Amino acid sequence: MSEPLSPDTRAIINALRETKGDVERQIAVMLRAQQQLQADVTALREGFPDGDPESHRRYHESVMEWRELRNRMIREALIKAAQAGAVGGLGWVAYAVWTAFKMEVMR
Repeated sequence: MSEPLSPDTRAIINALRETKGDVERQIAVMLRAQQQLQADVTALREGFPDGDPESHRRYHESVMEWRELRNRMIREALIKAAQAGAVGGLGWVAYAVWTAFKMEVMR
């Protein structure tokens, strides 16, 4: 014959059952969150061509490198053009001064 459980023993058993239920609920919540996170990661990966974020990154790096090169070339070309323009302008001023000088001498 089994002895009846004391009220304290019954309270402990009930507390253990409730704790087990709480843990199971928390685990279920964590599993759902993990599944959602995995679905989000999969969706992000599918947003890249062929699901390859690494090649997508390399593509953008090459585009940025090309733009930097283009900007550097344009900047250097503008500097050279400004320098040539300045030299040309000085040449025209010298020519005008020379022409004015000749006109004064010829008078």
